[in-house]
Amino acid sequence: MRNLEREKRNLLNFLKLRIGSEAVVIELNRLDAEHKALNAGRDKLVPVPIELPADLPQMYRAYVEDLTTTLMDDDVVAAVGDELHRLIDRIVVTWQPEAERHELVIEGDLVEMLKSTKPALGAGVEFHERSLNLVAGAGFEPATFRL
Repeated sequence: MRNLEREKRNLLNFLKLRIGSEAVVIELNRLDAEHKALNAGRDKLVPVPIELPADLPQMYRAYVEDLTTTLMDDDVVAAVGDELHRLIDRIVVTWQPEAERHELVIEGDLVEMLKSTKPALGAGVEFHERSLNLVAGAGFEPATFRL
């Protein structure tokens, strides 16, 4: 759909610059008809309703409990530890008296860490390879966490 719109816009620009010919007008009419047909088809689409299982809370609880068990497994802990040692060089913890909280600075191959989690198909990670400033907002700090 976006490609069609871009092609139409380009052809209209040709016509505005008086570069176009009869072939450009024919192509523009073809693209316009295809665009209208796609729009008409889109209006007829009805999303399939999603039915959630009645026991969804219980399923979620079971998955979380299973995850907790998995993360406590010695083999998993060792593998995760090895991976974190490969990616993180140093963690610096400082106390911020004015905010009355700790600040953690993680130094290491953060770009590789973010790539390995595949956030939103990269989400611009490559563009910011030199400097990343990540901030966890409220709710990410455990209430009883003491360093």
